[in-house]
Amino acid sequence: MRRAWLLSLALVALGCGGLPTGETYEYLAGSPELAMASTTPEGVWQSSPWSGPDVRWLPYPPQGTIVVEHGLGRVPAAVGVWISFEEDGDAPAPSSGDLSRLISIDETFVAVRNSTNVRLWTRITLQ
Repeated sequence: MRRAWLLSLALVALGCGGLPTGETYEYLAGSPELAMASTTPEGVWQSSPWSGPDVRWLPYPPQGTIVVEHGLGRVPAAVGVWISFEEDGDAPAPSSGDLSRLISIDETFVAVRNSTNVRLWTRITLQ
């Protein structure tokens, strides 16, 4: 019983003290990482196309927060985050939970955190 109590106390202490926050990476509109960003005729901003010649998704480091400048000029109504183990976005999956914690969003930037220890690549869409 004492061991379980000590384990619970340790877990609470970790939660209260917080874990390392990791690095923050900024991808600004003119940066090479956003060279393929565009807004579709339907008004959806995308950090890159799904696929195609030389398509590169955004680097999405473990325990890192990415701050991405978008060109909508308004607060998006919806955020889509897709992840892949490959830089070209091969075999993507929709992201959720600790893989894509939405930190902040406004008319200029969206900040998303990868709270895992896995290095990934991401594609972000905003509507």
